[in-house]
Amino acid sequence: MADKQNAKGSIIQAVILAALVFFGFQFFFSHHQEKAQERGAEKTVVVNEDLLPSKEIGEVVKVDTPLYTAEISTVNGKLVKLFVKKYKAQLVSPVSKSIGIYPLMTVSDSKPLSSQLVNLKLTPSVTSLEVKDKPEKLVMRGELPDGREFVKTFTFFPDSYRIEVKTSLKGANLQTIIGPDIKINEAHTSRMGHIGPVLETEDKVVRLEPKDIPSYLSFNRVLWAGEEDKYFLMAVKRKGFSSVVELLPGNHTVVRNLVDTFTFYGGPKELNRLEKLGMEAAIDFGIFGFAAKPVLKLFLFLHRFIPNWGLLIIVFTILVRILLHPLAHKSYVSMKKMQELAPRLEEIKKKYGNDPQKLQEETMKLYREVGVNPASGCLPMLLQIPIFFVLYEIFLNAVELKGASFLWIPDLSRPDPTYVLPVLMGISMIVQQFLTPTTNPQQRYIFIAVSVLFTFMFAKFPAGLVLYWLTNNIITALQNLFISRLMDMKKG
Repeated sequence: MADKQNAKGSIIQAVILAALVFFGFQFFFSHHQEKAQERGAEKTVVVNEDLLPSKEIGEVVKVDTPLYTAEISTVNGKLVKLFVKKYKAQLVSPVSKSIGIYPLMTVSDSKPLSSQLVNLKLTPSVTSLEVKDKPEKLVMRGELPDGREFVKTFTFFPDSYRIEVKTSLKGANLQTIIGPDIKINEAHTSRMGHIGPVLETEDKVVRLEPKDIPSYLSFNRVLWAGEEDKYFLMAVKRKGFSSVVELLPGNHTVVRNLVDTFTFYGGPKELNRLEKLGMEAAIDFGIFGFAAKPVLKLFLFLHRFIPNWGLLIIVFTILVRILLHPLAHKSYVSMKKMQELAPRLEEIKKKYGNDPQKLQEETMKLYREVGVNPASGCLPMLLQIPIFFVLYEIFLNAVELKGASFLWIPDLSRPDPTYVLPVLMGISMIVQQFLTPTTNPQQRYIFIAVSVLFTFMFAKFPAGLVLYWLTNNIITALQNLFISRLMDMKKG
């Protein structure tokens, strides 16, 4: 019976290992899949002929805010540059310059009118704009050949990545382009992140790959739509409009939005900012999103008081271990008693080895006499599995952690380039096992092998996650040592 209980513990370890292997597979498979898509980006496609390009830029109006800098062309009022200061990221794709289609380009459902709009020279109300402590407006005006006036108004805010945009032209159905694509900054290229068109309708969130788009796809009852990578988003928002996602040559995409007045968001996918706009679904935490978002909110709350993300992760781990301490204490005591019962269990096994039913009865009787639950040792470990999955999604997808450094680690959202942290984590797992009671000392050699395997696997995981696991191992080892001393004192 003791051997069966040991087997149960090994099965739990195997479950955790299998889960980590799954995530490791996702890591490598997703990464190679992205590369494969890049290599296959040469096929020719049909492009909607109404989408007319214009490479003319003319003069630009430079806008400087505390969060970003932008450049607006005086031709059509299109967005030619958008640089996010905090993350040092340029969001306007270089594809825009090569094909002549830019974000916030205004077009129409009429091809002749679109050909006039994309080349229309506008007169700006200012030649440059600095947004400091209050919203500022930029108004651009231009006259069409038939005498109608086209007006495009931007309102910029000092504390937000949103821009309020209003376009007007009498007798015209105006549309707004987002894309093509979104620029992928090398420092921010990431694994397991969607890159391409994204939109939310009243029913669901839709993320599209170029291969999913025959030439164009239309959507109604749209809440917001645009282009994304894992960390950044450019999108227009207005309740209940229509969008058309179009495929361009070279597997590039644009999103044509049938709106003339809207909110534009161009910036990082920071949870607090997107929630204020009702766009938090742009952050993809996968199937663990229901738990990842509350945990990320807790992180952001703690970050107000602990500015260093590495220290915050350590404090968070301590809080988790405090919450789990009653279970950890019960688990350790149970395993310690199981260890002490090993000789008596062996005697029962020898005595009733040929009678399985009697063996089980006597074994359970002994457990009841001593007051031990052999399954209780597995519970704290089982609770760690969902916590691990949730933190995995946060460290991999939350832009708030992007570029966060700690000690020698330059970025907690990426693997430790020195491999020191995963090695320390592996060592901590081995030390923890030697401080954990076991009825079969030979199992420690299995755990050492598992620790070595985990070290190699964790070397590819975000450093923040490895720091959590390392801290968790250290605290668990200290807890086991403390409980062991306490039990010895009670016996003495």
